[in-house]
Amino acid sequence: MWALLIRSPSNAPVEYEVQPGKNTLGRKPDNNIIIADESASRSHAEIYCQNDMAILYDLGSTNGTFVNRERITKPHVLESGDQIRIGQHVISASFQDNDSTPHLVAALSGTRPLTRDLLLESIDQHAVFLDVVSSRLTVILNLDTALLEIADVTRMAVGAEKSGVILAEQFDHLEDLGLPEKIIRQAIEQRSVVIVPDVAAEYKQPQSDGSQHLIFSILCVPVIIEEAVVALIYAYKTNTTSRNFDQHDVQLAVAISHQAALTIQRAKLIKDSQMFEQLAITDSLTGLHNRREILRLAEIEFERARRFKHPLSLLILDLDDLKQLNDSQGHLVGDCALKSVAENSRIHLREIDSFGRFGGDEFIILLIETGLEGGRAAAERIRKTITDSPVNTPQGTITIGVSIGIASNNDKISSVEEMINQADIALLKAKKAGKNQVAVAE
Repeated sequence: MWALLIRSPSNAPVEYEVQPGKNTLGRKPDNNIIIADESASRSHAEIYCQNDMAILYDLGSTNGTFVNRERITKPHVLESGDQIRIGQHVISASFQDNDSTPHLVAALSGTRPLTRDLLLESIDQHAVFLDVVSSRLTVILNLDTALLEIADVTRMAVGAEKSGVILAEQFDHLEDLGLPEKIIRQAIEQRSVVIVPDVAAEYKQPQSDGSQHLIFSILCVPVIIEEAVVALIYAYKTNTTSRNFDQHDVQLAVAISHQAALTIQRAKLIKDSQMFEQLAITDSLTGLHNRREILRLAEIEFERARRFKHPLSLLILDLDDLKQLNDSQGHLVGDCALKSVAENSRIHLREIDSFGRFGGDEFIILLIETGLEGGRAAAERIRKTITDSPVNTPQGTITIGVSIGIASNNDKISSVEEMINQADIALLKAKKAGKNQVAVAE
């Protein structure tokens, strides 16, 4: 008896028994075997079966019929284990005597090392499938979402009831999965594909309370990056009448593990890139924008305010007597004071405002959609909070003060540099008036 197992990236595997005589394959609903694929022709191919022989014909299809990765141009006599590809659909052909067990099932029990050869063979056999999976994953930036997609793809590709992806940081909590931990440990520690066709016969499972089904068969594949197991993909079946995992399931799972490795690497690169980008624009002591970034934001906000004729205020804060504080009590105390300025100023700012460290003891605040009087009121609130908040330091508790200069955009100010200069002049006025004060530009 000839049988076909049809797989696609978007549907669970479907089994067909090849009938004696003519069996048509194609996109039309009246075909014996329907290939729901835009790349398939309406009448794509035909399998003629007589006795133990099956012959595959291409019916002049547009995109071709492939057997073991080669396009056929004449009738092809099928052999058990042949792999047929029509569009994104891969069809495994197998022959078995009615009274015998399929040879693939008998062979697939135990472990198989995830070697480079197995990986390359799996990628080569399922290049079209991987291309589709890759295109789906590249648009997903969140790693957790991508892993859920990989689990779903695996579940459908191998015809399992359940599939999942475990990251290496979860390996210490494998018992929470409700799976036989020994099987998973074996796959991780031996860096091998593990197939157990009858879990109940070999492993004791937790007593079912009716809310979950006992596992019938399981397939585990490690995800390896540079010799390290960074994750594990598992898939299992609970239906005792389901077909066993076969060689093509193993190849598909291994191919998917390769795609999972690329996805994890990409997520790490994105995370590292975001971290380095953040470090490049952040002041390491206070966590605020650094000088370069706050000036860049000031340019953007100044141009936006000028274009739409909206108000914008710029505050320069200066921590009073920082040099004397560093000289008398040490730089650690001075650092505590600077961080206190940042923390106590931030609580008075809105999400749309920007805050950055301008220099050693100076800070810039951009108050969006805020005129001079609004800037003065905000500056006074900030100054009072800083003055009224004791600072805990290694040398004990201290109090600090800040002087603040304010400037707002107007028709006479043509650039950010002029606005900063006006705020700086106001700051100098506050300093001369006795410090710990707010002053406004003329």
